[in-house]
Amino acid sequence: MTELARESAGAGRGDPILRLVESLATRGVPSDEASADADRYRAFLEALGVAVYTTDADGRITFYNEAAAELWGRRPELGEEWCGSFRLFWSDGTPLAHGDCPMAIALKEGRAVRGFTAIAERPDGSRVDFQPYPTPLYDRGGRLIGAVNVLVDVTERRRMETDLRAAAEALAASNSVKDEFVGLISHELRTPVTTIYGNAQLLRDRLDRLPEVTRDAMVSDIAEDSERLLQIIENLLLLSRMQAGTSSELEPQVLTHVIRHEIGVFSRRHPQRHIRFVEVPGHHVVVEADRTHLILLLQNLLTNAHKYGGPDGAIEVTLETVDREARVRVLDRGIGLDDTDTARLFSPFYRSTEAQRTAGGLGLGLPVCERIVTALGGRLWASPRDGGGAEFGFALPLAPALGESE
Repeated sequence: MTELARESAGAGRGDPILRLVESLATRGVPSDEASADADRYRAFLEALGVAVYTTDADGRITFYNEAAAELWGRRPELGEEWCGSFRLFWSDGTPLAHGDCPMAIALKEGRAVRGFTAIAERPDGSRVDFQPYPTPLYDRGGRLIGAVNVLVDVTERRRMETDLRAAAEALAASNSVKDEFVGLISHELRTPVTTIYGNAQLLRDRLDRLPEVTRDAMVSDIAEDSERLLQIIENLLLLSRMQAGTSSELEPQVLTHVIRHEIGVFSRRHPQRHIRFVEVPGHHVVVEADRTHLILLLQNLLTNAHKYGGPDGAIEVTLETVDREARVRVLDRGIGLDDTDTARLFSPFYRSTEAQRTAGGLGLGLPVCERIVTALGGRLWASPRDGGGAEFGFALPLAPALGESE
């Protein structure tokens, strides 16, 4: 018998297990033999490895095994009421008074209590989820003499159930996002594909009968919608690669040249839109970046300004160096950011109400910009402009000068 069992055995005849075994002993058997039987029974409880404790009829603890002490994280004094837990809570986290615990209910109502799950807080602040199985004990005459309670640690099972619920909710959310994504993609792809397909068919079947001005307009529509499709695909591919953890090859890039080149490309595609480039430094600005990603970053910001910058407003692009970083701003005089949830502005698929009314789109351009800038160790921002419009900008660390250590 363990020291704890000996201590309990020395507590007198208040232990209901001892009293019950003695009361059930065959008449005429010496009391010391009955007590020996009780001791063996309690030693069996010690060896179970499951938390077990007993109380007398008034709910005072008369015995507990080592497993119960480990579950509670303490060794209560014999005579404490109802339960040896430091603090108790219901499974939803609300406090549970010891006098209202399942063991108290079992003794007060004289019945076994089942189906409860509770939480025991230990003195060190850790918690354990458990299921109690309190059962009243009666002597041969049917008199209540106490109760025995078995506490089953279900912490790991509850954690697994919580994880499974979280996984199920995440899967449901993922399916919802997937359905929304498929719907958005279907809509955004169908429109340009329909335009390209219809115009291509007409040009193939009626090329000689169409006026030149009509042919030029149709070719222009095909080119514009092809560009739109290409940008959607490039944004999707980049998001996919970055989410998969694909790293980029960084090389020194003359940011001045890249900006001038992309403004030229964009201006040829959109000759009606005036773009003005203001270069503050007056010298080459070099950053370390993946050129393809840098181009996509600039094209997304220019496209964003073109779509929401109003029909006739000029776009201004500025470049300056401040505090060892290159800062690029793309400014427009369009719809601005008044109804925009700035906390979600760079989240995939988010578009403000005004943006949805102004132009079509998936809401991928700005999230792609954010991923690119973050991967390059920079920062991205958006802010309203005085007098109307918006400013979208990014800052990247300047590349170390030749022979300069980082």
